[in-house]
Order: sequence, then C-alpha cells, then structure tokens
Amino acid sequence: MSVLLKVDNLKAAYGGIHALRGVSLQVEEGEIVSVLGANGAGKSTLLKCISGVMKRTAGTIEFDGKPISNKPHEIVEAGLVQVPEARQIFAKLTVVENLRIGVGNRKDTEQIKKDFDRVYTMFPRLKEREKQYGGLLSGGEQQMLAIARGIMARPKLMMFDEPSLGLAPVIVSQVFEAIKEINAEGTSIMLIEQNANKALKISDHAYIMQTGLVVRHGTGAELLADESLSATYLGD
Repeated sequence: MSVLLKVDNLKAAYGGIHALRGVSLQVEEGEIVSVLGANGAGKSTLLKCISGVMKRTAGTIEFDGKPISNKPHEIVEAGLVQVPEARQIFAKLTVVENLRIGVGNRKDTEQIKKDFDRVYTMFPRLKEREKQYGGLLSGGEQQMLAIARGIMARPKLMMFDEPSLGLAPVIVSQVFEAIKEINAEGTSIMLIEQNANKALKISDHAYIMQTGLVVRHGTGAELLADESLSATYLGD
C-alpha cells in the first residue's frame, strides 16, 4: 500500500495556546486510522488543519503524493472530505438537496445517480425522508445524512470527527457499520472518536494524542490490548 495522507511535524495555535506541538502521522491507501485522546488533546484541530479551515504554524501535509492546498474547496476536489462534528447539515434544505451539495462540481451524471442509489441503500431512512428538511431529522438521521453527503463527493479519504457523539447506542452501531462498509468499498478512513474501544476494533492503525502531541501509536489490536491506555490517555 502507498501513503495517501502524510502529516509531518504539524504545529498550530489558537492565540497563545499551542494546540498542536509537532504531530506526525500517516494514512495508507485502504486503511482505517483512528486518532484518539481525551478532550483537548488536539484531535479536532488536526482535522481542521488538514481540511484547510485552520492555518498551521509549522509542518507539512501531503495528500496523494502532493503538498495539500490551503483552500478547503480544492482539498475536497482532490479527494479528501471531512464529515464534521455535530453533523453541520443544512437545516433549511431537504435531504436530497443536502446530498446534491455533496456532489459539488462533479459532471459524471450516471455515476452520480449510482451514488444516490448507494447512499439510499446504505441508509434507507434517507430515501424515506428525501423531501424532508434536514433540520427536522433526528440526530441519528442527521449523522446518516452527513456521512451520505460526504460519500457523494466520491472521496479517496473520508475524515470523521466524532461520528458517534450524542447518538443512541443502536445508531452508533449503524454508523460504525457504515464506516466499515465505506472502507470496504475502497475509501480510506481517518477517524476521530471518543469511543476508543469501538474505534480500535475497526482500525488498522491508531494514534493516541495528548496535549497536542502523538504519544503512542500502533495497530488497533495492539492498542486495544494495552489496558494502561484507557486510564492514562483516553479519558475513558
């Protein structure tokens, strides 16, 4: 496998607060990679820098062998899509309108039709509610819509920021099954997640962050077996 995303010595700050203090990690093609850690570890800041919505103060980010753009729309067009924390769907647009926004500038009409079928098969509830406004969906349905909207861009890499946050256990299980299915269909995954146990079970590799630094990394199985991690780094 080749390296799809490479982050090297990444630093970022909010005012005088150093949120990232030299983070290095990578995602290989076809992998599910989790980034774990307690609140305030710098996980969401990492995603914001990769997505181009926050400027880094030092370090490099390469995607698909090239330095990443600092413009979010160009990053999406290159094949890197983020499913943001708290869903951030468009409340006053219908389900199908939200999905069309995910399509972006794609011109492959026949494939777009297939992708609508794909997300409706993955999330039948969205098909049932395709004319309903996003703001009237339940939290779980909104998370399904946010994931489906990301799929519509046909990304090479999808980054998920806390996809299980605030959801009922049965919906959390559905979300994790969807992530595994997306990966099985060829999309690499980077997963920021508070539910460390569930994340590690599906991860090929994982990184543990603490106060803006990567303090441990290994395979999902290795880290899952390390009982010391929960109390020390994960905040569980």
